[in-house]
Amino acid sequence: MTLGMFEDTTDGIHLPHPPLSLRSHLVVEAAICAAWKLVLTRVRSGFDLQTANEDVITHELYERLYDEIFDKGIVDGFDREVFASVRREPKIRNFNGSNLDKMPDLLVEFVDRPAGAMNSQYGIFIECKPVDADHAVGAHYCDKGLIRFVRGDYAWAMQSAMMIGYARSGYTILPKLSDALQARSKAIPTIGETQPCRQSRGDSVSEKVYVSKHERTFSYVSSGETATAIVIRHLWLKRD
Repeated sequence: MTLGMFEDTTDGIHLPHPPLSLRSHLVVEAAICAAWKLVLTRVRSGFDLQTANEDVITHELYERLYDEIFDKGIVDGFDREVFASVRREPKIRNFNGSNLDKMPDLLVEFVDRPAGAMNSQYGIFIECKPVDADHAVGAHYCDKGLIRFVRGDYAWAMQSAMMIGYARSGYTILPKLSDALQARSKAIPTIGETQPCRQSRGDSVSEKVYVSKHERTFSYVSSGETATAIVIRHLWLKRD
């Protein structure tokens, strides 16, 4: 049962995998925001959001998302009928197999997959980065996060993926991200403008989701064809 999560697909193996529907992304984003509310309002002993580093924050988000939101009836559709699991730093290979130990921060897997899809390379791949005075949007969020989707480290078989920013006060997607991408037009080729998702609404814990589209700089090994562009959905969670 997929609840309309997928676009129409065709039989047979092909790359990239058929696109995920907008609904699948919106459900996962709503679940992440619900988990982040728990991080902010039901603080667990020993965890300090203001001093924690990237790995500690991401692991806290992961546990709240998978242990307390998934399949609990809190977010409609974020359940075992649609999603198989949420994984933390799974080991996957890059596009050509030259590195077998690539580890995206989070991977949300589906119960159902299109016929012929590579199970190990199918899902919503998520990379998380702090965004603040010590972690510049360009040098950190883009050059150490977003670029991994462009060069074929993560989500190389998919047509969309997600970036999460742990944003300090004063850091917003526009103009911070748009300016950083403009300055990196060669390393991270961007198609068009970074646009807000019309179905996304910001609130007290997150900015509304913005969407960017990027050319990719590798070719599929199986066909030799240049990889299609990838759509990245940017969800910036408010850290203070």
